[in-house]
Amino acid sequence: MLSFTDYSRCVPGMGTLALAPFEIGRHACCAHRWLTSEHARFWGMTDHTAADTVDYFAAIEASNMHAALIGTHAGVPAFLVEVYDPAAEPVGRHYAVAPGDAGMHLLIAPPRQPIHLFTWAVFALVVDALLDQPGVERLVVEPDVDNAGIHVLNRRAGFVYHRQLELADKTAWLATCTARDRDAAITDLTAAQRKVCARKETTT
Repeated sequence: MLSFTDYSRCVPGMGTLALAPFEIGRHACCAHRWLTSEHARFWGMTDHTAADTVDYFAAIEASNMHAALIGTHAGVPAFLVEVYDPAAEPVGRHYAVAPGDAGMHLLIAPPRQPIHLFTWAVFALVVDALLDQPGVERLVVEPDVDNAGIHVLNRRAGFVYHRQLELADKTAWLATCTARDRDAAITDLTAAQRKVCARKETTT
């Protein structure tokens, strides 16, 4: 069963980013708003009703192979993370799934006002949080080849791109990231990029 502990980081000049288990009663409404916006078109849920969204997260909650997490900025919901066992998903039929692999999807809410490097700060937090979880050795992603923005973030965080896959709903890149990959990528970051992911606090 996938299980994750709370995780937080105080980002200088930005405030606290935190990640915790998704609670349907508290978070389904904002998740529905995010997922049905054009901003989230690559998630393929823009036509979902509110009831569809509740059902979607209820299925994740009942699963042993998936988990949903809510991210907050200064205590306000601001991003959504899904974690899954790649062996239970179509991507798992396209590569050799190894013990410790964890699939990852990330959605950042449409910003109310732009904050410099906010998207990168969230992405770095999520990668660190997931790699810090017991039993997680490698992150696996399969983003749509046309999702240019996520490819930039993936590569900046240390994801290694392997090959393109033909999945049922998209042509995707297969990419993976270990703690070693992440640590190696840090050397190529600018000083400002390093600053937003330099301080880490874990809460249990």
